[in-house]
Amino acid sequence: MKKAVGGAKILQWKESRRAEKQLEKVRLTGNAEHAPSLHLQLIELDADLKRLKAFERRADKIAHKREVLLPKWLPIVEAYLTERKEKAHEKTVSDHPIFAYCTVWLFDSGDFARGLEFAFAAIEYGQPMAGEIRRKWPGFIADTVFDWAEVQAEQGHSIEPYFGTVFKHVVNDWKLPEVVTAKFYKFAGLALLRTKNGEVKPSHVGDIERLKQADQLLEKAASLHRHAQVKTVRNKIEMRIRAIEELTSQGKEVPEEK
Repeated sequence: MKKAVGGAKILQWKESRRAEKQLEKVRLTGNAEHAPSLHLQLIELDADLKRLKAFERRADKIAHKREVLLPKWLPIVEAYLTERKEKAHEKTVSDHPIFAYCTVWLFDSGDFARGLEFAFAAIEYGQPMAGEIRRKWPGFIADTVFDWAEVQAEQGHSIEPYFGTVFKHVVNDWKLPEVVTAKFYKFAGLALLRTKNGEVKPSHVGDIERLKQADQLLEKAASLHRHAQVKTVRNKIEMRIRAIEELTSQGKEVPEEK
C-alpha cells in the first residue's frame, strides 16, 4: 500500500513538472499550442491557487496575479475564447475554471477593460464562477466596478467607460437586488453633480437639464430602495433649479459657486 501511495505521488510530481515546463513555454511564446492537457492544466492551477493563498498581504497577491499568473494562463484562455467564438452557433455550456479565475484576476489587477470583456463572455457562455466565490457574474461585476468607481469619483477621476457600461447592464439586463440597482441609480445621479475634485455640489451646476437628469436618477433610486438617502441632495437640486430660473427670468447670468 505504501509503495502504491508513493508511486502515485511520484507520478503526480512528474506530471506537475511536465505541466510547469509546458506552461512556461506557453508563457514565453504566447502560443497555447504548447499547453499540456486540460487534466495537467487543472493540476497546475490547483498548485498555483495554493501558492497564491500563501501570500499574507493583498498587495503581494495582486502583484503575483498580474506578474505571474495572468502571463502564464492568458494565452490558454484566449485560445479557448477564440475557439468558442468560432463555434458560436453551438449553444453549449462548459466549465473552464482557468477562464473563470483569469477573469477575476484581471479585475483584481486593475485591467477593467479586459476583465469586462472576459466577464461578459463568461455570462454568454454560462461559465460558472471561479472557485469559492458565491456570487454570480452579474453581481460580481456590479460590486467590483461600483467599488472602483466610488474611489475614482471621490478623487475627481473619470469613472467612464466602465461605470456607464455596467450601469446599462444593471438597468436593462441583470435582475440584481433592488438595493444594488438603487445604489447604481444614486451614484449615476451624484456623478452629474460632482465638481472636478469629486465633491457632490448641486450649486456648482449651471445646467438645468443636467440637474433634472440627476434628480430623475435619484428619484429612481428612492423608488427602488426607501433607504437610498437622496432626500437632502434632491432638495438642494430643487433649490438650485429655482435659483437658476429666477436669475434667467431677470436676464442675469448664472454664476457657478466654487
